[in-house]
Amino acid sequence: MNACGGRISAARAPSQRLETSRDIQPSKRWSGCSRGRRSAVEPVTEEIAPERLVAIVRTRGPELAVPLAEAIVSGGISSIEVALTTPGALEAIAELVSRLADRALVGAGTVRNASDAESAIAAGARFLVSPDFNEKVLDKARSSRIPYVPGALTPSEVGAILEAGVELIKIFPAVRLGPGYLRDLLGPFPQLRPLPTGGIDFSNAAEFMQAGAFALGIGSALTDGTGRSGLAGVTARTKRLKRLLAGVDGR
Repeated sequence: MNACGGRISAARAPSQRLETSRDIQPSKRWSGCSRGRRSAVEPVTEEIAPERLVAIVRTRGPELAVPLAEAIVSGGISSIEVALTTPGALEAIAELVSRLADRALVGAGTVRNASDAESAIAAGARFLVSPDFNEKVLDKARSSRIPYVPGALTPSEVGAILEAGVELIKIFPAVRLGPGYLRDLLGPFPQLRPLPTGGIDFSNAAEFMQAGAFALGIGSALTDGTGRSGLAGVTARTKRLKRLLAGVDGR
């Protein structure tokens, strides 16, 4: 089931291409739940990671968030998660939604409570991501008809989230237990759509994909140590990551 309670498939065949922002009509792309339990937000849930990558933007100052996100989108990743721990995050989300409306899906990360969710949604966030699971955040996402990606690590946490009707789950911190752990989780939870995040980089991204990741959350490997003069490097690293993962599919 997706974040609005509609049923979504547990996995996709390797040959099935996810819809991208260029394929989806605007009325379909940003529509919410409708027609009973058959949710129109389902394509949006798919579109969270059309390249099977979610780029996380987290900066110490507000001035870099927008140019970093734009550099990543130029490199070919269209799903941008702006961490709310970034100073000026809400303003950055609003600006990115305005500037990249037809090129990217902009969401909010590190959403810890209902207040965070309300603020992010008001800023224009098209999806919400948490490091843990908060039912009040889920309620806010459902009422606003946008996807919610909660975080989990243990089987108990994963099971509880699946029971709540959410299959796309952030596995965090993924690097601590490695790709093998992700593969083990998919044994008892075949409907899980794992989004491993935390420590994903060029050395292990392919392994996590091969272990069954639905998509990867990646941040510092693309953006660390980058000032305004180095934005071209962000775009180059983004393109390099996409080349590295081309054709890799473990599901």
